[in-house]
Amino acid sequence: MIVYRKYSQFLLPQQGKRIGSVSLICMLAGTLYLHSMENNGRGIKAIGMANAFVAVSDNLWAVNYNPAGLTQVTGIQCSAFIIPNQFGLPELRTTALAAAVPFSFATFALKAEKFGYDLYKETEVGIAFAARLDQNISGGLSLNLHRLDIVRYGSTQNIILNGGILAYALKTVKIGFNFNNMMGATVGRMGEKMPQLVTLGTCWSPLDDLLLSLEMEKDIRYPASIKWGIEQKVFEVLAFHAGVSNNPEKYSAGISVKYSIFEIGYAGYSNLDLGWTHQIEISFILDDK
Repeated sequence: MIVYRKYSQFLLPQQGKRIGSVSLICMLAGTLYLHSMENNGRGIKAIGMANAFVAVSDNLWAVNYNPAGLTQVTGIQCSAFIIPNQFGLPELRTTALAAAVPFSFATFALKAEKFGYDLYKETEVGIAFAARLDQNISGGLSLNLHRLDIVRYGSTQNIILNGGILAYALKTVKIGFNFNNMMGATVGRMGEKMPQLVTLGTCWSPLDDLLLSLEMEKDIRYPASIKWGIEQKVFEVLAFHAGVSNNPEKYSAGISVKYSIFEIGYAGYSNLDLGWTHQIEISFILDDK
């Protein structure tokens, strides 16, 4: 999402336009600043594992974390994800929809996301595909149209290209790499760059029902963030997730329950200064495995 301190120049009103209420400016600035502190992610499993997901990427939300992981989707998947309010603020509401369909030659996915409220809103729609480059290596790309609307300040939109690779180093060890905003998309009249993120991680499954993940994510202009996550499955119908990360420091946990072709999950994470944020996801999974 857009970072307030990076794109404050975009928020300057055009010549001749004025904001009639100081409270509106404060509301917008506060909203943007809070959201800039948390790249919340999408999907209960990923969020529960503190977003240490670049080497996992085994469901349709790979479209956000590492499109190469879509090759692990073995059946049709659809999901609806919602954050009713972030840090207790209804203005920081997020909704997202995604779907993935595998074919013999590649896997394709679509997504649509919305963040914010009437005065400040970000929307993004995207398409992704992934294919196997070798028996143990997959590659993927996602193309996203991102739009930012701020009442009385106008709007801007950008095309964002992301690319990733996923490889099996061993039968139980995967390595993932993703480059977000490969083309260096910018925003606003001043051409401020949107975040460019490079993520490298690994995951290990020492037991069939246990998964451990570790990754490093770095905005090319800011310090790196280290993330660690764990998943424990119980009888293939219940899964527990937990994780921790720094920059910003947060702790996360989640639970997913699968019944027939449906899965419902809850996850949350705690920011030491801003408190707890809730997430809910409902999925339809028609798996061929």
